[in-house]
Order: sequence, then C-alpha cells, then structure tokens
Amino acid sequence: MVGVVWLRRSLREFDNTSIVEASKEFDKLVLFYCIDKDYFDEADLGYPRVRFWHDSLKELKKSLEEDGKKLIIRHGKPVEELGSILEETGGEKVFVNQDYSPYFRKLVKDVENSLGVDVECVKDSVMFEKEEITTNKGTPYKVYTYFMKKWFERSKRKPEKPEEYSTLENLDSDRIPSLSQLGFEKPDEMGWEWEAGRKTGLNLLEDFMEKIGSYHTGRDKPFVEATSKLSPHLKFGTVSIREAFWRAEEFRKKDGRVDEGVKTWQEELAWRDFYFQVLWNWPETVEKAFLEDFRGIEWEHNLDFFDRWRKGETGYPFIDAGMRQLRKTGWMHNRLRMAVTSFAAKDLFLDWREVHRFFSEKFVDAELSSMLGGIQWAYSIGTDAQPYFRIFNPVSQGEKHDPDGKFVKRFVPELKNVPKKYIHQPWKMPEKVQKESNCIIGSDYPEPIVEHSEQREKALELFKSCKD
Repeated sequence: MVGVVWLRRSLREFDNTSIVEASKEFDKLVLFYCIDKDYFDEADLGYPRVRFWHDSLKELKKSLEEDGKKLIIRHGKPVEELGSILEETGGEKVFVNQDYSPYFRKLVKDVENSLGVDVECVKDSVMFEKEEITTNKGTPYKVYTYFMKKWFERSKRKPEKPEEYSTLENLDSDRIPSLSQLGFEKPDEMGWEWEAGRKTGLNLLEDFMEKIGSYHTGRDKPFVEATSKLSPHLKFGTVSIREAFWRAEEFRKKDGRVDEGVKTWQEELAWRDFYFQVLWNWPETVEKAFLEDFRGIEWEHNLDFFDRWRKGETGYPFIDAGMRQLRKTGWMHNRLRMAVTSFAAKDLFLDWREVHRFFSEKFVDAELSSMLGGIQWAYSIGTDAQPYFRIFNPVSQGEKHDPDGKFVKRFVPELKNVPKKYIHQPWKMPEKVQKESNCIIGSDYPEPIVEHSEQREKALELFKSCKD
C-alpha cells in the first residue's frame, strides 16, 4: 500500500502535516513535487519569491536524500503528473496541505474529478482555518479583534514528527530547473540577502528570541532590526506556524519579562490566520473590494504617478525609502508597507489591483491572503480596514518612526547630507542649505509628486461620496 504526498508550499519534512498524516496510514510514501512551467509564466511572480522557493526546494531535496528518502520532481501539469505518479505506483490516496486560494481550490477539484482519487487536504499553514473560529451566530469573522480573542483562547496543536516511513526509489525524477530556465534573472538593482531553507529559518527563529521581548516597542522603527524576518519562511513552510508559536511560548515561560513582546508577535500570527480565513470565505476579494460600498470607485491609471511611486521617486523621503528598500531587498518593513500603500491609495489614487500585482512580483514573502488583506486595509476597502478618514501623512509618518532619518538616508543616499530638520521635508530647505547638502530639489531629488493636504481632501470627498 502506497500513499502519495503532494508537496506544494510546505518545504520541510518535520511537522509537515501531509507527511505526518500520510505516515500514520502508509509505510511507503511517494513524496511528489510538480513544477508547472505554465504557472511560472502566467502568475504574478518575481525573482525574489521564485528564488526563495527554488533554494528552499533544493535544500529539502538534499536533506531528504541525506536521510535516505527520495523527493520525486516532475515537470508538467499537476493533474497529469499526479495521474502518472498514481498509475506508476498504485498509490491509493493523495495527501496535500490545504491552501486557501481560488487557484488551489479549483486544482483539487480537477484532481478529484479527473483522477477519481481520494484527496485529503490537511491543515498545515495555519493554526485555525476556514470556519473553525466563528461568531456566536456561526458566521466567519469580519473583525480581527474578536477573531484574535478566540484564537488565543483555543488550544493549539504542537509540532509533530512523522512516523517511520520509506519512499519508493524506482521512480523517475526530473531535475529542478534553474532560475533562468524558469525565466527569472536577478534584477541589477537587487542585492540578494536572503538565505532560504529550513536551517536558516530555524536559526532566524532562535535569533529572534533574543529580541522578541522588545518587539512591541521596536517593530515600528524601520531603522532597528527588531523584526523576525521569518515571513518568507512561513510563506514557503520551511518553518511551521506551530514551531514559531510554541518556541515563543517556551521562551515566554522561561522569562516572564518578554511577555508583552511575545504576545504582540503572536498576534501577527493570528492576523495571518485571520486573512487566510477571509480569503477562504470571501474568495471574490481577489478581484473586488471586501466592502461593497467602495467597489464602484474608479481608481486612476496615471502611469507617471505609478512609475514614480514604484521607483521611489515621489519626493516624500519616507515613502521613497520604503519603495527602494523593496526594490533592493525584496522586502519592506511593515510600517513602510502601510505608509506606501496608503500613499498609493489616498495621495495618488492608484488602482489597488495594480499595486497588488506589483507587490506580488517584488516581495519575497508575497502571500496572497495577507497581501490582499494588507492592501485593502490601507485602502480602507477591506475587512476591518483603516477607516477612510484616517489618512497617513507621509511626512509625519517619517518624523514619528524615523525621527533622525537613519532609514531614509540608508535607502535614499541623495539625502545623506540633509540636516535632520529637513530630512522628511527636503523641499523646505533654503537654497543655501540645498547647496551645502549637495541636494538640489528638482535636480538631485524630486519635488513632491503631489501636495498631500490637497490629496487628503480629495480622498475624503471620494470616500464620503461612496458612503453617501
């Protein structure tokens, strides 16, 4: 008897629920991974995410081989290749970790309808899924705070090791294609600084424990290394959410002084679950605003605005620093994610779907549910969103969260000599100061793309008209 484990985004063996559950039923397993070239051609993917996936998959294959197990790689359509695997092995059942995107839901239906095989989708990427946490009326939550309260109250599964199993060895396996074969090359502007794979993910988790106690105060300071940088590892499952949650719990029990930092970080894990359940229960939010009142907004398609925003040339230093951090590293500090998205929404009125496509290509940790949730939150069109009348000021955001301009000067070197007094409003520098700073506004660094106070009034009028 043979069980087939269809691996997709959980690139680890330990605490991989599909492997754990399969090993309880079968002694012989096929660990199968399908690389669909068409998906890479058609999806909104970019070099950072593809490289992290690529490096993590290679590490998983190597670690399994070192343990005497084989990962079967096939190139082609998932349904067709899975059918071939079942035919070659006599596999009786398919195990796969649940995903919550419309793409995956359709894919599983296609497998079941085409192959007539029992597919068991098991919960792995989240603590709680679908409609496990609901209101007292049994409906999915639209408000995070109430969801979070129940999330913390519920008992949580601990990491689990698979039972003993062996893999079939007599199956053909394709090579993992190179990034260039998949059509991805590293952008010239990018300095790659991510180490993928499980070993690095576990090391990051341990390193973060040393600073988790101050996470609640340091997480809003982009010039401080206060965050875990675990998001791409959670995205690709090199570290499980259970490992992350329970390691923090262990650390908290050892040192009660870190309690507030641990709780704040675990709340971010709850946010992640919240957005997954939103995507599952409201899959239309991939293309439509969650709040129906705002689905009729006609967003602008100003190519000049979009180009300057994506390049980090808006004339607002805090915004530009965030966008340049993304282009250079494939990642952006969460405070900046909120600020630059709010700026795109309520200063430039860019279509949120275009913003989502751009972010999907640029972020190493791009997660459909969280990305959609975060963008719609900042745009005030999503579930539990920022109220439309609360509009981030791109100047005061910088002054509050980067008061000395350390972060700005790191990513916007044109401003490195600008005095602290003007670092977040360089256009206010007198001509003499501009010359002394080697930063002529309009030449070395752009003038503001828009006047924030004017755009703020336009945004308020736009959203209010929809509400009315």
